Amino acid sequence: MQDVAETYQQEEIHLLGIIHVCETCRDIILSFVRQQNGKINGIVMEDLLISLFKVEMEQRENLLHMQLAKARLSSAT
Repeated sequence: MQDVAETYQQEEIHLLGIIHVCETCRDIILSFVRQQNGKINGIVMEDLLISLFKVEMEQRENLLHMQLAKARLSSAT
């Protein structure tokens, strides 16, 4: 049971890292857009941000499933 809990913990840390990378990338892209003062294709930037957002939301959903599994495991012990 301890091995499963450790695996869940490692996976949670990994997912949080991916989410953090997504947030950092979003901030960098938005900063870049601000610096360009309208000189870039807004549609391309929007598509890029939406794609990044979808990845982030998928990882947040995975994190939620992981946290639920951890909660179930701890309530079973």
